[in-house]
Order: sequence, then structure tokens, then C-alpha cells
Amino acid sequence: MPLYLDDAVPPPMPRAFLDVLLDGYTFFGEEAVNPAMVIGLLRERLLPLLPDVHKSLFDLRGQTSWDSLWLLYANLATASGGNDKQLMASAAVVSIFVRHTTRPPREVEFPAHLELASFARMADVLGLPKAHPHVGAQEVAAPLYAFCRYCWLPQRSRSVCDNHSTNSMSRDKEGGPVCAVATHKQVQRLRPAFEKELRRLVSAEEWQFHESEFSLAVMVPPSGLGSWLKERRPALSQQLEANGRKGEVRLLPALLQVLYGDKGVDVAQAVGGSVHLLTPATARAEAWLCAWEGRASWGGQRRGAGKAAAPSRIKDTTQPNQ
Repeated sequence: MPLYLDDAVPPPMPRAFLDVLLDGYTFFGEEAVNPAMVIGLLRERLLPLLPDVHKSLFDLRGQTSWDSLWLLYANLATASGGNDKQLMASAAVVSIFVRHTTRPPREVEFPAHLELASFARMADVLGLPKAHPHVGAQEVAAPLYAFCRYCWLPQRSRSVCDNHSTNSMSRDKEGGPVCAVATHKQVQRLRPAFEKELRRLVSAEEWQFHESEFSLAVMVPPSGLGSWLKERRPALSQQLEANGRKGEVRLLPALLQVLYGDKGVDVAQAVGGSVHLLTPATARAEAWLCAWEGRASWGGQRRGAGKAAAPSRIKDTTQPNQ
């Protein structure tokens, strides 16, 4: 379908950016517009309007799709910080091209697991394997990346993990994952903030990776995990400290205990030495912990009303190095 610019209401923006939309309207005419045509026009007309430092955002990998253009919009909006008028205008232009090439406007959502798509792209750049580990015994093994809609644990049924199902009997048991402190209703209410924080974290991290010319340590490292967590996953790092773990001694088992509870041992076996495969799960966990920490005071004004226990109550059951 063509560009239905008359359906769009562009926000206030510098004239040069508005001209990109008008040029697209003139250039495409009544021709059906596809993603390759859009990215070609954006690189020709929009890219020269931006400082060189931001041009790497347009280096989309693989075949251009509406989803990848929507990610470009997200990365531009994130990079703007809500203050850079050029980047904000660029994001608005990309959004209009994506949404208004159908009538009614295209309803575009972020990929179901934005963190997995980002992980795959960065792993390709770094030449790292992108395995899809399965956790548990073969007959009941669960894909590590088949995430529960509410957290980072593998789902069991109806896109929900054992801890966050409506009839969960395993919530908040000793030796459970840190997210098990939240009830089904609580994670339902938490989900919008969790997903918003996840989009922000993942988009910002991939943008920083490109800005660093692919030198930023974005993957869970085989060594120096403590420093990496403090830099890339500060909420997770604080959770480990709350559980009594400091320094590098047996830090990976402690991290897996926080993330997966007693099943952390199974996850360790599933990923083996490829600890970078934990990167998407740590992104979801970081976003979840940030959302949980920043949640509103649910349940009225009574002290402690409606609140589950803080995540730090989960006991550390890993054994120190002998």
C-alpha cells in the first residue's frame, strides 16, 4: 500500500525532517511501499540530518522488515533521551513511515522477546554461538528462552511459569527464584512496567554496543562476572549482595540461585561453558527487579499492605568454595 500521509498527524519538528515525509509521499506516489524502499529513503534523506555519532543506528542487519524499522524507531527514541530534538524528530518520521503505509494504520508491536532478537544480532557481530538450551531431564526439558510472560523463568503452560500461574503451589518456597515472591496478581500489575523497563534496557544496551564500535562487554562473561554485573546489571548485583555474595568466589552458582532457585544447577548444566547464553535472562531479570523496586504502594495506605516480602528474603543455599 502507498504512504497515507494524510492520515498521519506529525508532532512539531524541524522543517527539514518534515520534508523527509513529504519527499516520501511524492517519491512513492501510489506505489505499494515495502520496508526496503523505506530504509532506502531514510538513509538518503534522513540520515544526512543527523550527527555522525548516531548514524550507526541505521545499520540494520539482515533483510529489512517492518519489525526492524520499528526497532530503529525505538533505538532513536531511546537515544534521544527525550531531549534531543533531532533524534526525536527522526523517531517520529520512522514511526509514520512504518504505521501509515497501511490503512487503517499498521499496529506494530515490539517482538515478543526483544531481548532475544537483540542478543542474536550482537552475538552474530561477536561471532558467538546462539544455542537454545533446554533445562531439565529430557522428557520434561523446558527451553531456557521460552520465557514466562511475567519474568525470565521458562514457561510451563499458557506462557506462564510454575511460580506465576493462577494455581501456583511453589510460590515463595525456600530455595525458589527471586521473582517467586510475587503473586499472580502482582506480576500481572507489574507487567507493563517490567516490559517498559526491558525495552529501555535492551534498546539502550544495543545502541551503546554500536556506539562503542562493538567493543562494549554486553554478554555475560566467563570471568569478571562481579564487575560485569555491577556495570551492566546493577539491580541483580545488589540482589546478590543482599544474599550475602560478594567478590568473584562461586559467583555464577550464586547468580543462578537468585535467578532460578534450586533449578540453577540444571541451568548451569544446560549452558555449560557458554555463559553468554544467560545474557537475555539477565536482561529480563534486571528489568523485573527494577520494576519491582519501583512499583507503587499497592493495597492502600496501611503499612506493608498488599506487599509481598522483599526479594532479599530468599536464602542463599549455595555452598562456599572448599
